Amino acid sequence: MKTGPLADLSPFAKLVFVILLVISGFIIFFVAGIFLAIPLYHVNLLYNMSVLTEFNNPQAVSLLKYFQLIQSIGFFILPAMLAGWFFEGNATGYLRLNKSSTVSIFLITIFIMFVSLPAINWIISVNEMMKLPTALHGMEQWMKDTENEAAQLTGAFLKTNTIGGLGVNLIMIAIIPAIGEEMLFRGILQRLFSEWFRNIHVAILFTAFIFGAVHLQFYGILPRMILGIIFGYLFFWTGSLWLPIFAHFLNNGSAVMVSFLVSRNMVKQEYENFGSTDNVFFIMSSIVLTGLLLFWVYRCARKKERITT
Repeated sequence: MKTGPLADLSPFAKLVFVILLVISGFIIFFVAGIFLAIPLYHVNLLYNMSVLTEFNNPQAVSLLKYFQLIQSIGFFILPAMLAGWFFEGNATGYLRLNKSSTVSIFLITIFIMFVSLPAINWIISVNEMMKLPTALHGMEQWMKDTENEAAQLTGAFLKTNTIGGLGVNLIMIAIIPAIGEEMLFRGILQRLFSEWFRNIHVAILFTAFIFGAVHLQFYGILPRMILGIIFGYLFFWTGSLWLPIFAHFLNNGSAVMVSFLVSRNMVKQEYENFGSTDNVFFIMSSIVLTGLLLFWVYRCARKKERITT
């Protein structure tokens, strides 16, 4: 096994190094993105940054999509790849991108993401009822404003009825974020937290919390945490990062597809409400079935491990 130049650092020191990589990557790619936007979009953001808030302007939305892609590379993908190389001398090996899983586990994962929809949507409704004490009214208002702005941005991104637009959205919203975020959160942070806390379950929970919080959508932090926990255990049980990447892609990609079908008048239910229900039986069934399917993945992964060893 190769050894990276920073392999002997403590888990805490490695975490600090990863944070520095993330901050550096974000700054470098953001600044480079601003200068590249001048010839690409004929706009100088150094003098007109307000264009990024014009969600009804097609050129502004295109520019925001461009920055979303830049952010995914500079904030997630590049820091994770560099960290993997510095820690092991082999980024794909450290991130477990060189290990796959069985077709059956990938199929079970599809069912997990489908049957979990009623439960996830119920958790979203619970999260939205969150109220802070009166003394924190200012913070609560800021959280609501941030949530509304994020919802407007997401709506602007998903608003397309062309095949080309659908392809761009699948790449920008589903494929790239699924790969980048799982590389950083599960591939790097979950592993380092596991080494630091010496408890994989605590590491999965802590990573899921950060995963939910980093999106700065506080009225959606609980469902993202639950998804982060699911992604974390899929990675832990199978040892392959491709499985949580696949699950993450299914989650994001379903929103893209439903929004596209709505724009084509092929589906009437908006993507925010897709899979939601007030029926307690369906919600409880969703929770139970999701748990059983996750246990099935665990059993399949353990069986594969016994066969290969």
